[in-house]
Amino acid sequence: MDFPDQYDRLKIQTVCLMVIAVVLVTFSIFWLRPVLVPLVVALFVVSGVTPLLNGLEHRLGVNRLVAAGITIITGLVAMIVFGFAIWISMVDLSRNATAYRTRVQEIVNHLEDTASSILPTSLVPQPQRAAANTTAEDASEFIDIFVRDGITMLSQALIGLISTSAVVLIYVFFLLIGTSTIGDTGSVAREIDKQVRTYLSLKTVISVFTGAAFGATLYLFGVPMAFTFGVLAFLLNFVPNIGPIVASVLPVPLILLDPDAGVGWMISVIAVTGLIQLISGNLIEPKLMGNSSDLHPVTVLVALMFWGMMWGVVGMFLATPITAAMRILLDRIEVTKPIAELMAGRWQSGSEEAIAG
Repeated sequence: MDFPDQYDRLKIQTVCLMVIAVVLVTFSIFWLRPVLVPLVVALFVVSGVTPLLNGLEHRLGVNRLVAAGITIITGLVAMIVFGFAIWISMVDLSRNATAYRTRVQEIVNHLEDTASSILPTSLVPQPQRAAANTTAEDASEFIDIFVRDGITMLSQALIGLISTSAVVLIYVFFLLIGTSTIGDTGSVAREIDKQVRTYLSLKTVISVFTGAAFGATLYLFGVPMAFTFGVLAFLLNFVPNIGPIVASVLPVPLILLDPDAGVGWMISVIAVTGLIQLISGNLIEPKLMGNSSDLHPVTVLVALMFWGMMWGVVGMFLATPITAAMRILLDRIEVTKPIAELMAGRWQSGSEEAIAG
């Protein structure tokens, strides 16, 4: 008669141990992020470039070390191009600071003239008139702070990119020359590698075309930093749901502060760039990718928040492929299989099958 009590105690102990294990793993993921982030990024990069590496070996007739060297050189060239784009953007932003300051002053003067035409000057209290006289100076100071903060942010992004990418490239080089395929150790690894590779390849192709169209549109409309905004649109497209919205909002201040811009021009630029993101995210991407990650949208949003909290912006980029890999692992274990089904959004079918059984 003691068996039910022993079973209940064992079940409670198992649940407690699982909770403790999850807490410890979560703390370890956060504490070890300086080591884990470059390593995980390198693993995904290797998964994506391995087919290209194999193609280089067969087409050029070179060994794996030479093919890996060519891949690393290509990565370095991409880093240099991106760094050069950021530097050009800093120069462009600094050069246009005077024009932005003039634009803000014109807007302030226009608002003051409109207020004066509606309300006679004699009826405006003296403190408000004095405050209006200092508005232009405040606007100029705001633009100076905006430009200075923008240049500082871009500089920090460039330094962070160089330091992180250097470590990632070292990991990638040794991973590429160390094994021919990631999935040789077992069927689970092969399945994860296949799903991650499919997701990354399709997402990269869609992001390239989205970023190119976004940047080309801004360039044709004459918006400064068009190339940088195009690169950012390419990168942010890897962040589901949130990334395209952020990419669309980023150039808006420069569009609104353009000294030669009219209302129609502003509306046209914002509408066209927003339409590009809308078509990419709601028409092209669902048609080409379907549900390649096999994750429910709510699961993706929760993963974005969790990995963003753990690893910052890089965690948001990696949230979907990491969560997809976790779902595959959980699906292979009988005890955790219901969690994998829940992550895929198939809890209803699972419940119906359980009732039918």
